[in-house]
Amino acid sequence: MPSPGKRGKYLGFVAHELKNPLATALWSCDLLKRMEGPDRTGDRAEKMIDVSLRALRRMRRLIDDFFTIERLLEHGYELRREPIEVKDLVDSALQMLSEKESIETSGWKVQVGPLATTGDVEMLRRAVRAAIEHMARGSPRPLLSIRSEGPVLSIRAETPPSPLIPPPPEERPSGDPTGAVLSFALAAAILEAHGGRIEERDGALALLFA
Repeated sequence: MPSPGKRGKYLGFVAHELKNPLATALWSCDLLKRMEGPDRTGDRAEKMIDVSLRALRRMRRLIDDFFTIERLLEHGYELRREPIEVKDLVDSALQMLSEKESIETSGWKVQVGPLATTGDVEMLRRAVRAAIEHMARGSPRPLLSIRSEGPVLSIRAETPPSPLIPPPPEERPSGDPTGAVLSFALAAAILEAHGGRIEERDGALALLFA
């Protein structure tokens, strides 16, 4: 478990990340309140509503990821143990990234054979989704190859992010517009809680399941 000092620094980082989207949402809501009734249904109002929703979704993701990591580190999350095919985790992740994050996945090569694990299915889905999203968002050309290599799920990008394994969140630039700055740390924490890990292997991101 991290020391109290490190935990405080981590919490301070998250609080700092929340400042900009919170200010954006408040500013947009304040402007909407000042507008005349008919203007609240116009294009300008729609844009401000969209801006507010994006800011609030970013905040929700930051808070949710942070508290999930906290619970995992404190062993305060009771992980269920169910068998699951890793291909099902990948398929679910790709669908969510396409529908919820508007990430184009149609050109990716996915070859995941019979690779199974046991664990909390919803948590493992979040881990696989976060790992794939990290590679896609960090790659100048997000053309990914996702395949199983023995007991490992390997994620490669035509042009991988640099560095492939990101530094701790508090050592990275602030202001991630998606709210996904904790996603890699979350994926690592979930896999470690299941007895697995994430590592770099020959330029690919390797997910090792228990």
